[in-house]
Amino acid sequence: MNGRAIVSFVVGILVGVGVGIYQAGLAQGVIDAGRLPAGAVVPVAGYGYGYGFHGFGFLGLLFPILFLFLIFGLVRAAFGRGRHYGPGWGGRGYWGKGYAPGMGPDAWREERERQISDLHRRLHDEEANPGTTSSSGPGSGTSGAAR
Repeated sequence: MNGRAIVSFVVGILVGVGVGIYQAGLAQGVIDAGRLPAGAVVPVAGYGYGYGFHGFGFLGLLFPILFLFLIFGLVRAAFGRGRHYGPGWGGRGYWGKGYAPGMGPDAWREERERQISDLHRRLHDEEANPGTTSSSGPGSGTSGAAR
């Protein structure tokens, strides 16, 4: 046997002896706690401590942690550091703003401006050619009965 095996064997024996001694002491303590002197009044067990629910088990620890997250989130929001503070983990990204082309926080504005300019151009085309009506979709603003 090498040195590690001998050390592991000795540590295992010591742990086993320690667990045995602990269990023997625990058993003796239970026996001694149950002994009452002759003529002594037997204490009655009460209802326990506190009020409320005690049946949550490990979930009882979950609620205080969620409460702490709520408090820190409110403090963070109160001082102006919302969800999108700074460049984040990814930094600025390949395209300079951290977003792909056509994507990002202002992509809907760009699409809206494109659609408005397209509608504006079509309306000017209709004014230039008053004889033609273009009903390219709902809300085009022209109908055959109104002319």
